[in-house]
Amino acid sequence: MRGYLALGATALLMLAGCGDGGDAEAGFGVPRQNQIDEVTSVREPVNGVIDVAGDGCMNLELPTGETRWIVWPPDAEQGDSGDIVLSGGQEFGDGDAITGVGALVSLGELPGGDDADSYFSSFGAFCDADEAGVAVLDWLEHADG
Repeated sequence: MRGYLALGATALLMLAGCGDGGDAEAGFGVPRQNQIDEVTSVREPVNGVIDVAGDGCMNLELPTGETRWIVWPPDAEQGDSGDIVLSGGQEFGDGDAITGVGALVSLGELPGGDDADSYFSSFGAFCDADEAGVAVLDWLEHADG
């Protein structure tokens, strides 16, 4: 009986993540660093276009055509519209061209990225970052200024 209850609860949680509300309403929240140096990889200029997938995952399409799951700066929050809002008030959403500084890494390079029970590993795998990789953003602005 417990097995059926656990299975039912799991199914209910999975269905809750299928709504139109984006990742925050799916229960994961905004994937962000706790502090800028949390991911200890070489920083470089990062440019691309934000792509919100049908499952609510926010990805960055790089100029090479490669698409990577976005981990946002520590001050990122999800706004009422579903866009990402930084503490300075800048909003970023689907189709926005951005320029910034960050690191292009594998999911395993994130804190706990190799631990299937961790936040980054679970959320990243849901967003296919285990295959596509991750764009860790430290700072960004709209490419048009």
